[in-house]
Amino acid sequence: MVKHLFLAFCIFVGTAVSAQTRVFLIGDSTTEMWGPGWYPCVGWGAVFQYFFDKDKVVVDDRAVGGTTTKSFYNEHWSKVIPDINKGDYLFISFGANDSNTFATYCTTPDEFIDYIGIFCRAAREKGATPVLLSTVNQNSWLTDDILNNSYGRHPQAMREAAEKYDTPFFDLYTFGFNLSEEVGREYNTFYRHNNYRAGEYENYPEGKDDNVHLQETGATDFSRYIVEEIEKSNDERLRLLAESTVPRYNVTFDVDKDSMASSISRSATFPEGINVTLKSYGVDKNIKCIWKNENGEMISKSHVYVYVMQNHDEHFVAIYDDPSVTIKSADDYKIFKDMIVFYDNEVHTISIYTFNGSYVTSASTKYNYPFNLQRGAYILTIDGNKSTKIMIE
Repeated sequence: MVKHLFLAFCIFVGTAVSAQTRVFLIGDSTTEMWGPGWYPCVGWGAVFQYFFDKDKVVVDDRAVGGTTTKSFYNEHWSKVIPDINKGDYLFISFGANDSNTFATYCTTPDEFIDYIGIFCRAAREKGATPVLLSTVNQNSWLTDDILNNSYGRHPQAMREAAEKYDTPFFDLYTFGFNLSEEVGREYNTFYRHNNYRAGEYENYPEGKDDNVHLQETGATDFSRYIVEEIEKSNDERLRLLAESTVPRYNVTFDVDKDSMASSISRSATFPEGINVTLKSYGVDKNIKCIWKNENGEMISKSHVYVYVMQNHDEHFVAIYDDPSVTIKSADDYKIFKDMIVFYDNEVHTISIYTFNGSYVTSASTKYNYPFNLQRGAYILTIDGNKSTKIMIE
């Protein structure tokens, strides 16, 4: 089970008075902060701050899930624009919901461009710089090798809006689409988008299937891309941001089993303080994995491990079927309100008895088993030799 490290972003906003510049983010759920109860699902805006020196730049994420350009303008814009001052930036990223023709506030591409213009003009009237970003792509595939286009013309409409209103533009959609095809369907599904197997994260004991939103690793990919484009840009309007980024450090991953080489986290660069996820599974889901650092020290018995990036390079190795390490599979479980969840991807036999020894039920299960019992106290056995008291309320 992953003990995630959800980092509080309120400290960044709280230091705004001493920062030179604020970067406001408006958009939908692919940009918004989310919250600890959803971890590791976050928008790219939730990790954007880590790429900047917070004494120079403060990121203020005002994105709201489920919004379109039209609904954000009608329901939220009046709370954002008064806070924007001269010298600030307004990053605008919409399109996922605008393109949904079943949404109440959906927009045509032309309407979409018009609303983007409203935001841009208002920001400039306050002396701020608008920046446009196309929406992130979905994890939608025509085949195992061919990614499906998503969101119709709206990603292209954002590019057209950037040309019409003469704003800096970052094409998140094309970047994400190309990266998705590069890493492949399985990696994109379980390492970048919001999909988890049962028991992988305590917020999702039964797993999750969500090909629209991002998990933290995917969000970091998009934020890193934006910052790299800012640093490469010759646009004078972005110079202040380019001069305010922080160093990134190399995190490299390796395996001791060649067949698993395509099934571990991708090596990349990370700024200090951000969460880094070590993950390995996919090619052979029944192979156990532990993680060791470059000194050969074991740091995790789980195939998923999250740590906070330090100010130096790191190297990790995924070790499979290491005979020197005993992994007690039957101990890798957690009991929730009315369910037992296993974290080791093994099949276990569980049985439930009353306190007077009467048999109630049993099952052979790999990930989880709902008790569906009446209220009371019971004895749970795992593989016939692990007794645990459970209370059903």
